[in-house]
Amino acid sequence: MRSTGENNPYRGKRVLVMGLGRFQAGSGSSAARFFAGRGARVTVTDLKRRDELKEPVARLRGLGITFVLGKHRKEDFRRADYVIRNPDVRSTNPLLALARRHGAKVVTDIGVFLEHCPPIWPIGVTGTRGKSTTTALVGEMLRRAGLRTYVGGNIQVSPLTFLDDLWRDYRKIAPAGVVLELSSWLLEGLSKAGVSLRIAVITNVMRDHLNTYPSMKEYIEAKAEIMKGQGKSGVAILNRENAITRRLAREAPGSVLWFGKRPFSGDGTFVRNGRIMYRREGVSRAVARVSDLRHLAGTHNLENALAAVTAAKVSGVPDTAVVRALRAFRGLPNRLERIRIVRGVAYYNDTTATTPDGTIAALRTLGKGKNIVLIAGGKDKVLEFRALARAIREQVKSLVLFEGTATAKIIWELRRIGYPYDEVPIVKDMRVAVRLAREAAKRGEVVLLSPGAASFGLFQNEFDRGAQFVKAVRKLV
Repeated sequence: MRSTGENNPYRGKRVLVMGLGRFQAGSGSSAARFFAGRGARVTVTDLKRRDELKEPVARLRGLGITFVLGKHRKEDFRRADYVIRNPDVRSTNPLLALARRHGAKVVTDIGVFLEHCPPIWPIGVTGTRGKSTTTALVGEMLRRAGLRTYVGGNIQVSPLTFLDDLWRDYRKIAPAGVVLELSSWLLEGLSKAGVSLRIAVITNVMRDHLNTYPSMKEYIEAKAEIMKGQGKSGVAILNRENAITRRLAREAPGSVLWFGKRPFSGDGTFVRNGRIMYRREGVSRAVARVSDLRHLAGTHNLENALAAVTAAKVSGVPDTAVVRALRAFRGLPNRLERIRIVRGVAYYNDTTATTPDGTIAALRTLGKGKNIVLIAGGKDKVLEFRALARAIREQVKSLVLFEGTATAKIIWELRRIGYPYDEVPIVKDMRVAVRLAREAAKRGEVVLLSPGAASFGLFQNEFDRGAQFVKAVRKLV
């Protein structure tokens, strides 16, 4: 059963949405709207209080939804026919286990979408770093190829918001493409639910989220979910230069295509003499040039582009569309985004760098000697900061840190290598951080927000952190 229009399995069913979230098109709000529109008896439950969720609750007014806020009630989970799990809710949550014991089907908005999606080839993208940029770039390539393109998932847009539009396109025989950014939480249990993605991209796998996963092994297993249910017709697109994704190739049920900055044996995308080469069934040809990446700096973004090219070519996108997309794409907000230049100092917002690896990549991209004033730190995700400390010593002129458990680990590692950690200011407020950074920076230098840590405790999320940075920088004169 695919379409939910003519054959509606949800009318009269008790649907419990666990986790509303704040984003207008996010998983929680979109799921509540989707199921209410299909005649389900929808209850939304969230540990946040009503005053904390004022705006998202107001957007759902008039849809007959029941709200249980500031708590979760066990009876709601016992009575539910379906429980929609927000991405921030782990699949191992005891309340979800309670719901399963009482016969409920526990799913995510991604699982619902894939179950009811028209018979097209959605592209799924996951990875520790680069998945948002890769997702958006694949979407741009599909658009340039003339497809009506839908991009969603962990990129703050639930695919349930465009499922009906996608079916309309399909019935009109209008060519359409779908690209989904998928976090490890969204992927948990996907293969057990009996849904899969025909084309699956894993940009890389590095240490992350070890504050929520008991081990790196479990985190890797969650990432591998993107390709487990593919079958022999599936295509897994993996990073040749990442040790973990090389190992994961053995778990791919279908074919494997690689991407990497250096030439390799096997099918996929690589760089040779400044050209982006695509090889399929042993035949190599140039698709584009590295110089076509006019607006994306850094070797990490070259890897993202190679992953996107591979997914686009597997999907049948012509070379001309690939080149036009590479030349036009300017990156995403909050990812090495240059905000403005004030008195010769460039200010960059890289708030989505929530791991040390992300911050190191930013320092390598912008660093020219010790020319960077870095704003970093925050909450630890049980990660290692030794390599970041070395990068700070090599490329950071001055450092400002946000208070948090990650900051304590950064300072410890700085002390181990002889960096003058006792001179580093530790702050709780973005305006103070920007003011101190401005005082330290001179003409020709860079102020970079690239925390290498989570935002919680001082900010609502990493996007709130970035928004506060942008606001503070805009006020500089």
